[in-house]
Amino acid sequence: MRRIAQFDLNLLETFEAIYSEGGVSRAARHLNLSQPAVSHSLARLRAAFNDELFIREGNALVPTAMSREIIGPIREALRNFGFVLSSAMSFDPTSSDRLFRIGMRLSGEAPNFASLVSHMREIAPNIRLTSAHFARQEMSDLLANGELDLAIDVAHPEKAGLKRELLREDSFVVAARKGHPAIGETLDLETYLSLEHVFASPRSVGLGHEDAALSRIGRERKIAVRCQNAMSAWQIVSRSDMLLTLSRRYAETFQGLEGNQLFDLPLELPSAEAFMYWHDASEADPGLGWLREQIRAVIN
Repeated sequence: MRRIAQFDLNLLETFEAIYSEGGVSRAARHLNLSQPAVSHSLARLRAAFNDELFIREGNALVPTAMSREIIGPIREALRNFGFVLSSAMSFDPTSSDRLFRIGMRLSGEAPNFASLVSHMREIAPNIRLTSAHFARQEMSDLLANGELDLAIDVAHPEKAGLKRELLREDSFVVAARKGHPAIGETLDLETYLSLEHVFASPRSVGLGHEDAALSRIGRERKIAVRCQNAMSAWQIVSRSDMLLTLSRRYAETFQGLEGNQLFDLPLELPSAEAFMYWHDASEADPGLGWLREQIRAVIN
């Protein structure tokens, strides 16, 4: 095994930049180095690992199997080293221009992100925020290697190294256009099932929690339209006699945009839960600790 003292650890940052940027030139710009300097570092990396690490395909450098194998541990090592440095320093949100990357699914961004941005602009005007979509099966790895600083999502199975905290529980409601001819002051289950529905989901297949609950009592609703996001579904409902089932907080973000009214869902359904997730490695980072505090204050 090669001794760590014989290896230039600066090469790891270069390796990660080439991997993330997909080329030497872009990595050089990212690192604020010259292209020859990055090319020289890549040659040293190839010699150290006895592997090409990246193979040119067109204008891009494609990682080899070894690169794909080592990128996760290298990213985690770089991130942990960054946490060691940052934990030794104080974090001042009023002057920091740090970028925070928050994993959010589309269904979680609309009711949460605008409020968080408004809050942060008031107390930390130079802080930069990114809302990033993620595949749920990749969330743990993205948090571990630092591609996400934290994530907000539904309940996930517990996993070693991953921390979670319940932020909010929310009830479900039904949206219908104002003046709907089949609905009075309240909405009962029989009326709910007699009308057609819009179902909003980024998934092309599968049904919702409400459909599973209906199935348990031997009932089924009529899904006439399926779309990718709740905003489109909300607009469709306002121009038709169809219904939309969604969380109350989500619905409240759309109130006033179109002429819809809300009713309690006439069906027993567990609350919609929103959790905050982060990795053990970020526990000591004062900046990320501060970010978690702000999210607790805004998303509740």
